[in-house]
Amino acid sequence: MKKYGLAFLMLALLALACGWFAPPEPVQIPLTQVPPTAPPTAGISALTPDQVKNAKVQLVSQDKHQIVQLTNGAYQSTTDVSSPDFMSINLAPQMAFGDLNGDGVGDAALLLAENYGGSGVFVSLIAMLDQNGYPVQAASALIDDRPKINSLSIQHGQILLDALVHGPNDPACCAARPTKQTFRYAFGKLMLTAFSSAAPDGSERVITVTHPSDGDQFKNSAPLTVTGTVTPFENNLVYSVFDSTGSRVLTGSLLVQTSQPGGPGSFTLPVDLSRISTTGPALIQFVDSSPADGSILSLGSVMIDIVR
Repeated sequence: MKKYGLAFLMLALLALACGWFAPPEPVQIPLTQVPPTAPPTAGISALTPDQVKNAKVQLVSQDKHQIVQLTNGAYQSTTDVSSPDFMSINLAPQMAFGDLNGDGVGDAALLLAENYGGSGVFVSLIAMLDQNGYPVQAASALIDDRPKINSLSIQHGQILLDALVHGPNDPACCAARPTKQTFRYAFGKLMLTAFSSAAPDGSERVITVTHPSDGDQFKNSAPLTVTGTVTPFENNLVYSVFDSTGSRVLTGSLLVQTSQPGGPGSFTLPVDLSRISTTGPALIQFVDSSPADGSILSLGSVMIDIVR
């Protein structure tokens, strides 16, 4: 590849350096407030494909995270591919529409592809919120270089992405690892809440939290034991707890109980809720990572509500 975004390189190096001890997360780009461009249409209560195709977007894999104006879903800085300023920005044809922030108004999930003159095409997931009828980019997460997108949808306020991404042995040209990824717009970020991938035998690697359930309320002085299942697994799981500000307040590893190495198993985790000083939503996340390159093999989570 001719050029790489610094953010993508840093992500790869960090994953290799940390291994499974630090669960990888989507690259979150601090967003500048992207001003709306086109005025809202009277009577519109949700974003439309035409609006998002002609919105301003902040780039994700480019080092400066520049803001560009899309026209019919595309932007190109120059026709000279050899120019150091060349960039070709395109929205993928897959789009999804639905409420992402719980305000009852339809938002959008988009896939933004960035190319800077080389062979790399870095694809990011974009959450575009409807703010008084205007499309405004609210969060982004880098997915992969040249992933193959099967589907994109919004269900129950979460974004579901079915895509082939790069496994540890895949050549740069050809992502071949099947994944299903779920993102939730929370804490002003796109948080990865579920991730599954194919095991060598063709089975699906899945982590399921069986207790508690999404939305269950707990006082931070109350005891909480989280239980779940894993099918199958590679490593000890790494868990993280995020408070209502999106800050990680707890992290560690735990053993999976199983009758056979690498087979299906279960886990139990006592969580010290007193470490969470804020009220509101808290995300408890479990990750099984590849010992080869630190990439996510499976991820499961639950969002609870901390009350006084």
